[in-house]
Amino acid sequence: MRLSKLYRMAYLVSFALLVALLAWMVGVYNNLEHLRGVVCNCWGQWRRATHYRNECLNDFLAVFSAAMPREETLLRDLRRMVEDSERSLALALEPRWGGAHGMMGGAELILRRKVAQSVQLVEDTPDTYEPLQHFCSSMAVSLSRQDQMAALFNHAAMEYNAALSSPSARLLAPVFGFSRADALELSPRQQETRNS
Repeated sequence: MRLSKLYRMAYLVSFALLVALLAWMVGVYNNLEHLRGVVCNCWGQWRRATHYRNECLNDFLAVFSAAMPREETLLRDLRRMVEDSERSLALALEPRWGGAHGMMGGAELILRRKVAQSVQLVEDTPDTYEPLQHFCSSMAVSLSRQDQMAALFNHAAMEYNAALSSPSARLLAPVFGFSRADALELSPRQQETRNS
């Protein structure tokens, strides 16, 4: 009789420990899954902002080519970069997980420099500035929106990666297939803001 009570007590303690362990695992999993969902959502917003930037840039280039036909090399480079950006967006439906470097950043930074160069050319040529002013401002708005979405994504990735670094997540993340999210490289303007 006494022995059966001990067995029952041991069974109840084991069951309670198992329930506590399962609750802990579910809690860690739900937190990581939520944070990963936020990262994916922010990635989608960044992709949409980048696609809109590419549309604005194509509109700008159509007018720029008519106003400044001598800048053939710059126009060709920018058109190719916009096409490459669109191809990259079509392939990158999700952020990159588990890499050790920024994604899509190098090409984006070069494209930004070429855009800045073309805008500078417009500003340095007063007689062509008037018709291109609207397209310059639309592009500036789209670039600013893309920067905001990149910062939002990087913040979400940082929070998710920080959660992965906790002791409980380090134990369980490999079991459930969670891995770190790569951050987007910052544009030169964002880097200046961060450094100041």
